[in-house]
Amino acid sequence: MTKKSITLDVDPSIMEKNMRIVKENPMEEELNKLFATTDTLPYKIVKPTPGFCVKTFTKPDNKKLFVNVCLTDAIPCPRDITNEELMQILSSEDPSSYRVPMSIGEGRMEPDKSGIPATVYDVAINPDFFTKIEKDDLFQTFFLTVVFEGLQDKYQFEADMSKYAVLKHRKSIGTLQSHRIQIRDVKKCEEKVKPLIEEITKPVLKVETVLAKKEIVYRLRREPPTGEIEYLLAEFKIPESVNIQDLNLEVGEDRIVLDSKGLYEPVDFFLPCSVDQDVIDAQLNRNYDMLSVKMPVIH
Repeated sequence: MTKKSITLDVDPSIMEKNMRIVKENPMEEELNKLFATTDTLPYKIVKPTPGFCVKTFTKPDNKKLFVNVCLTDAIPCPRDITNEELMQILSSEDPSSYRVPMSIGEGRMEPDKSGIPATVYDVAINPDFFTKIEKDDLFQTFFLTVVFEGLQDKYQFEADMSKYAVLKHRKSIGTLQSHRIQIRDVKKCEEKVKPLIEEITKPVLKVETVLAKKEIVYRLRREPPTGEIEYLLAEFKIPESVNIQDLNLEVGEDRIVLDSKGLYEPVDFFLPCSVDQDVIDAQLNRNYDMLSVKMPVIH
Protein backbone atom coordinates (compact mmCIF):
# COMPACT_ATOMS: atom_id res chain seq x y z
CA MET A 1 0.00 0.00 0.00
CA THR A 2 1.29 3.47 -0.84
CA LYS A 3 0.37 6.66 0.99
CA LYS A 4 -0.28 9.54 -1.41
CA SER A 5 -0.46 13.30 -0.91
CA ILE A 6 -3.64 15.21 -1.70
CA THR A 7 -3.78 18.51 -3.61
CA LEU A 8 -6.59 20.89 -4.53
CA ASP A 9 -8.17 20.39 -7.94
CA VAL A 10 -11.31 19.01 -9.53
CA ASP A 11 -12.04 16.42 -12.19
CA PRO A 12 -14.62 17.79 -14.67
CA SER A 13 -16.15 14.45 -15.61
CA ILE A 14 -18.01 13.48 -12.43
CA MET A 15 -21.45 13.51 -13.88
CA GLU A 16 -23.91 10.84 -14.81
CA LYS A 17 -26.24 10.58 -17.79
CA ASN A 18 -29.50 12.23 -16.67
CA MET A 19 -31.89 13.97 -19.01
CA ARG A 20 -35.08 14.05 -20.98
CA ILE A 21 -34.65 14.73 -24.69
CA VAL A 22 -37.40 16.36 -26.73
CA LYS A 23 -37.02 15.45 -30.38
CA GLU A 24 -36.43 18.21 -32.89
CA ASN A 25 -37.59 18.63 -36.45
CA PRO A 26 -35.99 21.46 -38.49
CA MET A 27 -38.87 21.75 -40.96
CA GLU A 28 -41.08 24.79 -41.01
CA GLU A 29 -44.54 24.81 -39.45
CA GLU A 30 -46.33 24.19 -42.74
CA LEU A 31 -44.52 20.90 -43.26
CA ASN A 32 -45.06 19.83 -39.66
CA LYS A 33 -48.83 20.03 -40.15
CA LEU A 34 -48.48 16.76 -42.05
CA PHE A 35 -47.59 15.02 -38.79
CA ALA A 36 -50.41 16.52 -36.75
CA THR A 37 -52.65 13.50 -37.12
CA THR A 38 -50.02 11.13 -35.71
CA ASP A 39 -48.88 13.26 -32.75
CA THR A 40 -50.18 12.23 -29.33
CA LEU A 41 -49.08 15.54 -27.78
CA PRO A 42 -49.51 19.11 -29.03
CA TYR A 43 -46.41 20.91 -30.26
CA LYS A 44 -45.14 24.23 -31.49
CA ILE A 45 -42.32 25.41 -33.74
CA VAL A 46 -39.77 27.71 -32.11
CA LYS A 47 -36.61 29.44 -33.28
CA PRO A 48 -34.10 29.52 -30.40
CA THR A 49 -31.57 32.29 -29.76
CA PRO A 50 -27.80 31.77 -29.38
CA GLY A 51 -26.23 30.97 -26.00
CA PHE A 52 -22.70 29.64 -26.39
CA CYS A 53 -20.87 27.20 -28.64
CA VAL A 54 -18.82 24.18 -27.53
CA LYS A 55 -16.10 22.50 -29.59
CA THR A 56 -14.90 18.95 -29.14
CA PHE A 57 -13.78 15.98 -31.28
CA THR A 58 -15.16 12.58 -32.16
CA LYS A 59 -13.34 9.36 -31.28
CA PRO A 60 -11.33 7.67 -32.65
CA ASP A 61 -11.20 9.65 -35.94
CA ASN A 62 -10.62 13.00 -34.13
CA LYS A 63 -13.07 14.94 -36.33
CA LYS A 64 -14.13 18.39 -35.17
CA LEU A 65 -17.60 18.64 -33.60
CA PHE A 66 -19.56 21.74 -32.54
CA VAL A 67 -22.59 22.03 -30.23
CA ASN A 68 -24.64 25.24 -30.29
CA VAL A 69 -26.26 25.62 -26.88
CA CYS A 70 -29.30 27.82 -27.59
CA LEU A 71 -32.28 29.20 -25.67
CA THR A 72 -36.05 29.09 -25.85
CA ASP A 73 -38.84 29.66 -23.32
CA ALA A 74 -40.77 26.78 -24.94
CA ILE A 75 -38.60 24.33 -23.00
CA PRO A 76 -39.29 24.10 -19.25
CA CYS A 77 -36.59 24.76 -16.69
CA PRO A 78 -35.43 21.99 -14.34
CA ARG A 79 -36.07 22.64 -10.67
CA ASP A 80 -33.51 24.88 -9.01
CA ILE A 81 -31.11 22.98 -6.74
CA THR A 82 -27.83 23.78 -5.01
CA ASN A 83 -24.41 22.32 -5.79
CA GLU A 84 -24.66 20.23 -2.64
CA GLU A 85 -28.01 18.79 -3.73
CA LEU A 86 -26.63 18.00 -7.19
CA MET A 87 -23.68 16.11 -5.70
CA GLN A 88 -26.01 14.19 -3.39
CA ILE A 89 -28.29 13.27 -6.30
CA LEU A 90 -25.41 12.14 -8.53
CA SER A 91 -24.07 9.98 -5.69
CA SER A 92 -27.47 8.41 -5.00
CA GLU A 93 -28.86 5.15 -6.34
CA ASP A 94 -31.23 7.08 -8.62
CA PRO A 95 -29.32 10.00 -10.25
CA SER A 96 -32.07 10.22 -12.89
CA SER A 97 -34.30 11.89 -10.29
CA TYR A 98 -32.90 15.20 -11.54
CA ARG A 99 -33.87 15.85 -15.16
CA VAL A 100 -32.81 18.54 -17.60
CA PRO A 101 -35.37 19.13 -20.39
CA MET A 102 -33.68 19.89 -23.70
CA SER A 103 -34.16 19.62 -27.44
CA ILE A 104 -31.38 17.97 -29.44
CA GLY A 105 -31.42 18.78 -33.14
CA GLU A 106 -30.23 16.86 -36.15
CA GLY A 107 -26.58 17.13 -37.17
CA ARG A 108 -25.57 19.24 -40.18
CA MET A 109 -22.36 20.37 -41.84
CA GLU A 110 -21.18 23.96 -41.37
CA PRO A 111 -17.81 25.60 -42.14
CA ASP A 112 -15.61 26.43 -39.14
CA LYS A 113 -13.50 29.60 -38.93
CA SER A 114 -11.00 28.05 -41.37
CA GLY A 115 -13.75 27.21 -43.86
CA ILE A 116 -13.44 23.46 -43.24
CA PRO A 117 -16.82 21.64 -42.94
CA ALA A 118 -17.58 20.26 -39.49
CA THR A 119 -20.58 18.58 -37.89
CA VAL A 120 -22.82 20.91 -35.86
CA TYR A 121 -25.70 20.11 -33.48
CA ASP A 122 -28.11 22.55 -31.86
CA VAL A 123 -29.20 21.85 -28.26
CA ALA A 124 -31.95 24.09 -26.90
CA ILE A 125 -32.60 24.65 -23.17
CA ASN A 126 -34.53 27.04 -20.94
CA PRO A 127 -32.97 30.54 -20.61
CA ASP A 128 -33.09 30.47 -16.79
CA PHE A 129 -31.17 27.20 -16.67
CA PHE A 130 -28.70 28.61 -19.20
CA THR A 131 -28.00 31.50 -16.82
CA LYS A 132 -27.23 28.98 -14.09
CA ILE A 133 -24.80 26.86 -16.12
CA GLU A 134 -23.16 30.00 -17.49
CA LYS A 135 -22.24 31.14 -13.96
CA ASP A 136 -21.69 27.79 -12.22
CA ASP A 137 -18.82 25.54 -13.38
CA LEU A 138 -20.20 22.43 -11.66
CA PHE A 139 -23.61 22.69 -13.36
CA GLN A 140 -22.00 23.57 -16.69
CA THR A 141 -19.76 20.48 -16.55
CA PHE A 142 -22.74 18.34 -15.55
CA PHE A 143 -24.89 19.77 -18.35
CA LEU A 144 -22.24 19.35 -21.09
CA THR A 145 -21.60 15.77 -20.01
CA VAL A 146 -25.34 15.13 -20.29
CA VAL A 147 -25.39 16.71 -23.76
CA PHE A 148 -22.44 14.70 -25.08
CA GLU A 149 -23.85 11.44 -23.76
CA GLY A 150 -27.26 12.32 -25.22
CA LEU A 151 -25.71 12.93 -28.64
CA GLN A 152 -23.79 9.68 -28.42
CA ASP A 153 -26.90 7.70 -27.52
CA LYS A 154 -29.04 9.32 -30.21
CA TYR A 155 -26.57 9.31 -33.11
CA GLN A 156 -24.26 6.42 -32.17
CA PHE A 157 -20.85 8.10 -32.07
CA GLU A 158 -18.33 8.75 -29.32
CA ALA A 159 -17.32 12.29 -28.34
CA ASP A 160 -14.07 13.10 -26.58
CA MET A 161 -15.37 14.73 -23.40
CA SER A 162 -11.85 15.48 -22.15
CA LYS A 163 -11.14 17.89 -25.04
CA TYR A 164 -14.20 20.10 -25.10
CA ALA A 165 -13.89 23.88 -24.94
CA VAL A 166 -16.42 26.72 -24.84
CA LEU A 167 -15.66 29.20 -27.64
CA LYS A 168 -14.92 32.69 -26.35
CA HIS A 169 -15.75 34.76 -29.42
CA ARG A 170 -18.59 32.86 -31.12
CA LYS A 171 -22.03 32.10 -29.70
CA SER A 172 -22.96 29.69 -32.49
CA ILE A 173 -21.68 28.03 -35.65
CA GLY A 174 -23.94 28.38 -38.70
CA THR A 175 -27.63 29.28 -38.60
CA LEU A 176 -29.68 27.95 -35.68
CA GLN A 177 -32.44 25.58 -36.80
CA SER A 178 -36.10 25.66 -35.80
CA HIS A 179 -37.19 23.17 -33.14
CA ARG A 180 -40.47 21.29 -32.96
CA ILE A 181 -41.24 21.18 -29.23
CA GLN A 182 -43.88 18.95 -27.69
CA ILE A 183 -45.99 20.72 -25.08
CA ARG A 184 -45.78 18.69 -21.88
CA ASP A 185 -47.20 19.14 -18.41
CA VAL A 186 -43.93 20.03 -16.70
CA LYS A 187 -43.69 22.20 -13.60
CA LYS A 188 -42.20 25.63 -14.20
CA CYS A 189 -39.11 27.03 -12.49
CA GLU A 190 -41.02 29.28 -10.16
CA GLU A 191 -43.24 26.49 -8.84
CA LYS A 192 -42.12 25.17 -5.49
CA VAL A 193 -41.16 21.52 -5.57
CA LYS A 194 -40.51 19.44 -2.49
CA PRO A 195 -36.71 19.02 -2.28
CA LEU A 196 -35.10 15.60 -2.26
CA ILE A 197 -32.96 16.62 0.71
CA GLU A 198 -34.62 18.21 3.72
CA GLU A 199 -33.12 19.35 7.00
CA ILE A 200 -34.62 17.66 10.05
CA THR A 201 -35.13 20.12 12.90
CA LYS A 202 -33.65 19.27 16.30
CA PRO A 203 -36.96 18.74 18.17
CA VAL A 204 -37.87 15.76 15.96
CA LEU A 205 -34.36 14.36 15.53
CA LYS A 206 -34.30 10.82 16.83
CA VAL A 207 -31.56 9.45 19.07
CA GLU A 208 -31.11 6.51 16.68
CA THR A 209 -30.22 8.98 13.90
CA VAL A 210 -27.58 10.70 16.04
CA LEU A 211 -25.94 7.41 16.98
CA ALA A 212 -26.03 5.93 13.49
CA LYS A 213 -22.72 5.13 11.82
CA LYS A 214 -21.36 7.96 9.71
CA GLU A 215 -20.15 6.85 6.32
CA ILE A 216 -18.35 8.68 3.52
CA VAL A 217 -20.26 8.51 0.23
CA TYR A 218 -18.09 7.28 -2.62
CA ARG A 219 -18.22 5.85 -6.11
CA LEU A 220 -15.83 4.15 -8.55
CA ARG A 221 -15.97 4.42 -12.33
CA ARG A 222 -13.80 3.65 -15.34
CA GLU A 223 -12.52 5.84 -18.15
CA PRO A 224 -13.29 5.69 -20.95
CA PRO A 225 -16.77 4.24 -20.35
CA THR A 226 -16.34 1.75 -23.21
CA GLY A 227 -13.37 -0.01 -24.80
CA GLU A 228 -10.02 -0.55 -23.12
CA ILE A 229 -9.78 0.97 -19.63
CA GLU A 230 -7.18 3.75 -19.28
CA TYR A 231 -7.73 4.58 -15.62
CA LEU A 232 -10.09 4.17 -12.67
CA LEU A 233 -11.54 7.19 -10.90
CA ALA A 234 -12.64 6.96 -7.27
CA GLU A 235 -14.67 9.90 -5.95
CA PHE A 236 -15.35 10.56 -2.26
CA LYS A 237 -17.74 13.15 -0.81
CA ILE A 238 -15.68 14.58 2.06
CA PRO A 239 -17.81 16.35 4.72
CA GLU A 240 -16.85 19.93 5.49
CA SER A 241 -16.14 18.95 9.11
CA VAL A 242 -13.26 16.67 8.02
CA ASN A 243 -9.94 18.48 7.62
CA ILE A 244 -7.38 17.46 5.04
CA GLN A 245 -5.00 16.58 7.88
CA ASP A 246 -7.52 13.99 9.08
CA LEU A 247 -7.44 12.06 5.78
CA ASN A 248 -5.16 9.10 5.20
CA LEU A 249 -5.35 7.66 1.70
CA GLU A 250 -3.62 4.43 0.74
CA VAL A 251 -3.79 2.85 -2.71
CA GLY A 252 -2.55 -0.67 -3.35
CA GLU A 253 -2.29 -2.49 -6.63
CA ASP A 254 -5.86 -3.74 -6.32
CA ARG A 255 -7.22 -2.03 -3.21
CA ILE A 256 -7.99 1.46 -1.89
CA VAL A 257 -8.41 2.57 1.72
CA LEU A 258 -9.48 6.01 2.98
CA ASP A 259 -9.40 6.70 6.71
CA SER A 260 -10.45 9.88 8.55
CA LYS A 261 -8.97 9.21 12.02
CA GLY A 262 -12.19 7.70 13.29
CA LEU A 263 -14.41 10.66 12.34
CA TYR A 264 -16.17 8.49 9.74
CA GLU A 265 -16.21 4.81 8.94
CA PRO A 266 -13.11 3.83 6.89
CA VAL A 267 -13.72 3.25 3.19
CA ASP A 268 -12.03 0.01 2.12
CA PHE A 269 -12.71 -1.80 -1.15
CA PHE A 270 -10.95 -3.85 -3.81
CA LEU A 271 -10.43 -2.59 -7.36
CA PRO A 272 -11.63 -4.54 -10.40
CA CYS A 273 -8.17 -4.41 -12.00
CA SER A 274 -4.56 -3.60 -11.12
CA VAL A 275 -3.43 0.04 -11.04
CA ASP A 276 -0.05 1.76 -11.14
CA GLN A 277 0.67 2.90 -7.56
CA ASP A 278 3.55 5.16 -8.64
CA VAL A 279 1.40 7.65 -10.58
CA ILE A 280 -1.71 7.97 -8.39
CA ASP A 281 -3.25 11.45 -8.58
CA ALA A 282 -5.34 12.37 -5.51
CA GLN A 283 -6.99 15.80 -5.49
CA LEU A 284 -9.34 17.44 -3.01
CA ASN A 285 -11.57 20.36 -4.04
CA ARG A 286 -13.13 22.15 -1.09
CA ASN A 287 -15.52 24.10 -3.35
CA TYR A 288 -17.47 20.85 -3.84
CA ASP A 289 -15.99 18.82 -0.94
CA MET A 290 -14.96 16.19 -3.48
CA LEU A 291 -11.84 14.00 -3.30
CA SER A 292 -10.94 12.51 -6.69
CA VAL A 293 -8.39 9.70 -6.98
CA LYS A 294 -7.18 8.94 -10.51
CA MET A 295 -5.53 5.51 -10.87
CA PRO A 296 -3.95 4.50 -14.21
CA VAL A 297 -4.62 0.86 -15.07
CA ILE A 298 -1.82 -1.65 -15.60
CA HIS A 299 -2.44 -3.56 -18.82
